[in-house]
Amino acid sequence: MILFVTGTDTGVGKTFITALLAKALVDQGIDVKVQKWVSTGNSNLSEDCVFIYELLGNKSVKTIHGLQDTSAFGSYTAPYCLPLPASPHLAAEQAGVTIKTKVIRDALFRLESSCEILIVEGVGGVLVPLSRDLLLADLVADLKLPVLLVARSGLGTLNHTLLTLEVLRHRNIQIVGVLLNSQGGEDSSIVTDNQRTIAEMGQVEVFGVLPRVKSPLDALSYIAPMADRIVNVLKGMEHSIGLP
Repeated sequence: MILFVTGTDTGVGKTFITALLAKALVDQGIDVKVQKWVSTGNSNLSEDCVFIYELLGNKSVKTIHGLQDTSAFGSYTAPYCLPLPASPHLAAEQAGVTIKTKVIRDALFRLESSCEILIVEGVGGVLVPLSRDLLLADLVADLKLPVLLVARSGLGTLNHTLLTLEVLRHRNIQIVGVLLNSQGGEDSSIVTDNQRTIAEMGQVEVFGVLPRVKSPLDALSYIAPMADRIVNVLKGMEHSIGLP
């Protein structure tokens, strides 16, 4: 079972949410792996994957089911790691690297076969280009991956969230739901109305709002029931992976 986690834009909290979801499921005894197809800002490893796996208690490189469980460039966990902190297409060009969908597909299938749930963290928003002729959303659609959308909870989120939902539906991508991430200091009346408006106008389930916390583990009690619901929705979805 695979879950693709995307966001309305960069810095919305995808890594934080992905880490907490994985941790909540691992704590239930579920075998979870996390993957990020393209990481930028470091040519050696995916810092996001390092953060996530360290939160899961995996502090060293291990080999599990014959697969290298590492956040290093070229691994199944992190197929592409690029030094320029920019959009994947530009970071790849600057590094002289071609992002190949076959490499991503192979890594996806291999890692998915080694666990019960594979959570794939996206990069930026869904319309971020992986190359000059391929958008992230188009690859997600080709692979038929169900998507969890992470959005900010406060002012300005309605436009970004509803636009992203339209993009996903236009490509017939299954939407698991929306999870709102608090940046802190939002007007509570706006946050409450945002949940209602996104659910009603976006015709989607909003799992709730994750409050801003000092430490990631402080949010586990909030995300655990959301994780249960997300898995239940995933199980209810009929989806397949791979090209026709």
